[in-house]
Amino acid sequence: MKSALETLYGSYMFPMLWAEKHIDIGTNVFDKEWDLLIILDACRVDALKEVSPEFNFLDDINSIWSVGSTSKEWYANTFQGNRPEIGETALVSGNGWVEPLFEGQPNWSYWTMTRHSIWHNSSVINNALDRPLPSKEDFGEYVTVYEDRGGDCGTVALPDDVTNAAIKTGRETNTERMVVHYMQPHAPYLHERDGNKLPKMHNSPFESLRNGSTSREEVWEAYLNNLRLVLHSVENLLANIDADEVVISSDHGELFGECGLYSHIAACPHPALKRVPWVTTSAEDTHQMEPELSTEDINVDTKTRLRDLGYL
Repeated sequence: MKSALETLYGSYMFPMLWAEKHIDIGTNVFDKEWDLLIILDACRVDALKEVSPEFNFLDDINSIWSVGSTSKEWYANTFQGNRPEIGETALVSGNGWVEPLFEGQPNWSYWTMTRHSIWHNSSVINNALDRPLPSKEDFGEYVTVYEDRGGDCGTVALPDDVTNAAIKTGRETNTERMVVHYMQPHAPYLHERDGNKLPKMHNSPFESLRNGSTSREEVWEAYLNNLRLVLHSVENLLANIDADEVVISSDHGELFGECGLYSHIAACPHPALKRVPWVTTSAEDTHQMEPELSTEDINVDTKTRLRDLGYL
């Protein structure tokens, strides 16, 4: 039954992904003005509006239509081609999809929503969706952020990990633009972590929501708290980096049971997924912080990073 449903969705999804390869469906962030773009993974517009009174730098919450409803889709559609801006852009990312996209040969037939379908690992799909993407050497600066904490946290980049890397990159490089990609408020929800341990619902919130063991209100509140966690770290970044035009946005939103769907899936046009925040502010480096970066040599494969985020 599951494979049949995934095969059915794939018959819609893959033509849509092919169309996105050729047609801009949404706003490419490179067509907007900004010096520093802060991406909060899976952040909904209504969620940011709900917590905005708690943060002085969140003033006027606008929105745009994203070019993707998943991170892999957003990266592929944002950075495809030979945009000249890429060479003048520093990318600091805690998202696990950057490595398979920019450091190797992407598997365009692998998508979480269709991994049990007949489309999975199809060479026809892979060839049809293949496109030119930059390599990590094409960026003005390219930094991936993760730690291996084990337990429930695994290799998920904590907000302060990303903030420290972004501060260091901002002070030591001289690119025209910088993209800083935080993994929160995307699950797992880290705001109540005890070392590397998390409450069960915080580690797999949508499984708890599907099986009815947790209410939507409980999951939503945990999601908001995870958003608050990352916004406090963003506040530190804004006080320790120079940027006249800062934008806070997201790659995609999140679904909490709307239309019977949960989390996020590729090529889904639902407004809660495709409509993302667009908030403008500014940043000034007051040197309140000195970045604390781990010097430990961490060797974690990409599959482990994606598994820790629930993609495998």
